[in-house]
Amino acid sequence: METVIVSAAVAVILLTILGMVTGAKESQASLAGWLVHRRNMGPWLIWFLLGTEIYTAFTFQGLAGYAYVKGGPVFYNVALNDVAYALGFMILPLIWILGRRFRYVTQADFVAGRYQSKTLGSFVALTTAIIMIAYIDLNITGLGAIFHVISRSRLSVSVSDIIGFFILALAVYVGGIRGNAWQSVIKDIFMIVALGTLFIVFPYKDFHGFEPMFKAFGTQLGQVMILPGKTHNAGLLWLVTTVIMTGLGQWMWPQWFGVAYTAKSPRALKIQAVFMPLYQLVKVAVIIIGFGALIVLGRHQNGNDVVLILARRLFPTPFFAFFVVAAIFAALVPAGPIIMTSASLIAKNVWGDLTFRTEQQIYRLTKMLVFPLTALALFLALATPSLLVAILLVAYDFIAQLFPAIVIGGLFWRGATKYGAFWGMIVGWVVDGSLLLSHHSIIWGMNAGFMALVLNTVVFWVVSRLTYHPQSAEIQHFTALYGDAPRTSQY
Repeated sequence: METVIVSAAVAVILLTILGMVTGAKESQASLAGWLVHRRNMGPWLIWFLLGTEIYTAFTFQGLAGYAYVKGGPVFYNVALNDVAYALGFMILPLIWILGRRFRYVTQADFVAGRYQSKTLGSFVALTTAIIMIAYIDLNITGLGAIFHVISRSRLSVSVSDIIGFFILALAVYVGGIRGNAWQSVIKDIFMIVALGTLFIVFPYKDFHGFEPMFKAFGTQLGQVMILPGKTHNAGLLWLVTTVIMTGLGQWMWPQWFGVAYTAKSPRALKIQAVFMPLYQLVKVAVIIIGFGALIVLGRHQNGNDVVLILARRLFPTPFFAFFVVAAIFAALVPAGPIIMTSASLIAKNVWGDLTFRTEQQIYRLTKMLVFPLTALALFLALATPSLLVAILLVAYDFIAQLFPAIVIGGLFWRGATKYGAFWGMIVGWVVDGSLLLSHHSIIWGMNAGFMALVLNTVVFWVVSRLTYHPQSAEIQHFTALYGDAPRTSQY
């Protein structure tokens, strides 16, 4: 255990130094340099940065655990990214064009500019920043599971989390988005090598090959691998509505707007969208590992622990230490852009827009907020785990409710109004939150978030039609760029 812990500590320190060294120069210049790397990042770094945000501790540990606990419904998680990547190919370049033209650095800047309402922008900034703080705790859970397994419950998870997130906050504070991008490169290489090795070794050690393993799936798992799996109501209609809702909501997370703004051209975003599906191979491998764990380990393990339990059984100590380092990276690195984005939303679009502060004042406040926001997320995870479970149940559905206002009204429909956007989001959040918190996540066979999104879109359209008035010159100028997208290659 000591070898594993020392290896993990040294690796985290080296990763932190890498983030500081590669990002410090840009981070000291300005808010734009710290958040969007002066809009000069190429497709290779963007590919790793987006991959890090999408393939996190949930993919490393939680996805196998979901297959282990739920069975067949786990396949929604692969399908949602296929939908999201196709959508990202179309909308991310437009988001970049508008961000470059109007110097946006946050998602809330985009909303405020499109609807000419700083109040609406501040509202979106505050609500999304709150939900993103809760989302950080998915990575805290991943860290807790790692230390629970490697220490055999002898090492305090609380102390480990505090140290890990202090290091993360320091790296984000100094390195900014470019530092996090280079950390993402290391994290993804470690993750792919670790999971790829487990995917190859596991079948041969425990099943004597892939063919016997898949035959065992057919004979021993039976109905577990097909819908509804171990659930009672997650059938085909649930799968379709869940994939639509989560696929549409994928790019509504504010940190991915920030990543889009970092690109040096729309072409860079299109290139990364073309190659991003290669990451799906990792998800497929992890799901297979989860099904195999159900046969090898039985049904009595915590789902979040099964990947590390298998690695500890199969690998010698040196490679198990490497595996643990990869798992820690998968939990720590993706939280960086989330913390940065939460801080920038509160500093720039809530405090800054309401008090009309200068950019340098906003920049200093944004960096100052990194530590308290990270500490708040850690405190909530440790002090109120049951509350966070309830919040995380609505997190993805909550973010998806931004789709009508941002994509439909923000990119394609010039008749959308700020009143339609506001009331659509409110209806979507209230309906979705009410259903999920009353334990109706599936209703009439459909995902509750999808039903809320449909109602949201209807309200958005109706209210916009009732409140539409001739657009101001600023909004006309904003929407005129949509038709100019093919002619913006000079950016």
